[in-house]
Amino acid sequence: MTGRHLARCALWLAIGPLAAQADLAALVEQLGSAEPAARSRAYNALLRQQGPELVTLLGARIATFPVEGQQYAIYLLRQQPIDTTRDLYVRLLAAERNFLRAAAAAQLVRHGDTKHAPLLARAVAAAVPAERQFVLNTLWGLEDGDLAAAVRGYLQPDAPAPLVVSALTHLRQIERARTAATTAAVQPLAAAPAVGVRAAALAWLAGGDDGAAPAKALAELLREQPELFWSVDALFEADRKYPAVLIEAFAAALARPRSKYEVARLAARLRTQAPELAAGVLRDLLAGGAADLRGAALEALATLPGGLDQKELQRLLRADAPDLQVVAAATLRRLDDPSGLPVLLELAAKPGQHRAEAVEALGGFRSRAAVETLFSALDDGELLVRQRAWTALHGVLNGLFPYRRFDFPKCGYDPDGPSRQAGIAQLRAWWATVK
Repeated sequence: MTGRHLARCALWLAIGPLAAQADLAALVEQLGSAEPAARSRAYNALLRQQGPELVTLLGARIATFPVEGQQYAIYLLRQQPIDTTRDLYVRLLAAERNFLRAAAAAQLVRHGDTKHAPLLARAVAAAVPAERQFVLNTLWGLEDGDLAAAVRGYLQPDAPAPLVVSALTHLRQIERARTAATTAAVQPLAAAPAVGVRAAALAWLAGGDDGAAPAKALAELLREQPELFWSVDALFEADRKYPAVLIEAFAAALARPRSKYEVARLAARLRTQAPELAAGVLRDLLAGGAADLRGAALEALATLPGGLDQKELQRLLRADAPDLQVVAAATLRRLDDPSGLPVLLELAAKPGQHRAEAVEALGGFRSRAAVETLFSALDDGELLVRQRAWTALHGVLNGLFPYRRFDFPKCGYDPDGPSRQAGIAQLRAWWATVK
C-alpha cells in the first residue's frame, strides 16, 4: 500500500466517526421539525441507534422541540440503558414543560427512584391541556394514589373525548379497581355537552354497581350514533358483566367490525355474557362477510361452546374458499385432527392472498410433510410469506426434534435479506441428515 493510500485511510478513519456523528445530530434535529412526516422519519431512523452520543444529542436539544418531538425523544431515551440516561432525567426534572418533568420523573420512579413520585404527580396535575395526552402516555406501569388524583383532574366536561377515554383507561390501570373518587369525578361528565364525553362517562359508569341506567342511556346513544362505539370501546372490560341492553350494542358492533382483530376481541367479550347471540352474529359474518372477516368469524366461532363441531369444520375444509379452508384446517389441528394438512400444503403452493396464512398454519403441524413446502416458501417472492415460513419452520422442526435442534441463527437466513439461498442450503443439508 502506498503512502498516499495510507494517508487516505488515516483521513477516513478520522473523518468517518465525525460524519456519523453529524448524521446523528441531523436526525436528532429533525425531531424538532414542524413537519410530522419529517419527525416520524427521523424517529424511525434513530430507533436503530444506541449509545451515549444519542443521549447527549437528545439532552442538548429536547427542550427546544415541540411537544410531539419531545415525545419521540422520550421514546428514544427509553430504549437506552438507565445508567446512560439517569443524569439527563434528573436534569429534566427542572424542565420548563410539564410533559418533560412528568416523563423524566416517571422513568426514574419506574427504575426505583420513588422519591420523585410527588414531583411526578405535581407535573401531571400542572400539565396544560395541549400536553395532557402526551403526559398520560408516560404513565404506563405506575400505581400511586396521588398520581391517580392528578389524572382525575383531566376528567372535565369540556375536555376532548379522546383525552377523557385515555384518562379513564389509565385510571383503571393505576387504581386496579373502580374507586368512589373516580366514579364521583365521572358522574358529572354523563351530562356533558360533547356527545363523545357523555358516551365515555356512560361507558365507564355502565360497568359499575349501579350500571343499569347508564347502560340504557349509552345504548340509546349508540343506536342514534353507532360510530361512537369505537371511541369508547377501550373502556369496556372483558371480564365484567354488563346489562342486557348494552350486550345488544356489543352484538351490533360485532356485526359491523372494522377489522378481523375486532371480531376476535368483541367475540371474546360476548363469549361469557351471551354466547348464543355471539354465535348468531358470527355465523352471519361467516356467510356474508369480507374474506378476512369470515376467517376471523370462523376462528371466533370455534371458541364458543357448541359453536362448531368437527363435522361442520370438515365441510368448511372442503369449501371453495381458501380463507375458510385455512382456518378450518388450523382449528381441526387444535382439536387433534390433522386431516387439514393436505389442504394446507395445496393452498400454500397456490397463488393468492391466502398463502401467508396457509404457510403460518403449517407451523402448528408437527409433520415431516410440511418441511419441504416451508423450505420452498423461504424463497418466495413475497416478504410476508417468507417471514411466516421462517417462523413456521421453527415450530415444525423444534417439534419434530426437541432434543436435536437446528441452530437457526447460525445459518444466516434473513427473510428480508438479499441473499437467502445460502441459509436455505444449510437448512436443507441439515434436514437431509435427520429426516
